[in-house]
Amino acid sequence: MSKLKIELNKKQLENSVKVLQGISHPVRLTILNALTKEELSVNDLSNLASVSQSVTSQHLGKMKDSGILESRKESNKVFYYIKDPKYKDLIKQITKLFN
Repeated sequence: MSKLKIELNKKQLENSVKVLQGISHPVRLTILNALTKEELSVNDLSNLASVSQSVTSQHLGKMKDSGILESRKESNKVFYYIKDPKYKDLIKQITKLFN
């Protein structure tokens, strides 16, 4: 019986799962798809996803914790953007794959 070579180490597997869990929700995918184009405020994202600002903030927090998003504060608004271009590419590929 042949042994399969594991391509990912434990840390890579954990990071992969964390990111996939961070995007695996319709609201989060909607938000991420919009953020592939430009950074947006919580209010903009809330309107776009048709959910309350509270729900939007919860999803944004999960994606920040997953390492997908970053934010910046400008006056009394918080703007979100995708942290790394590889995540933009991932979202674009998912959108393309299921289009």
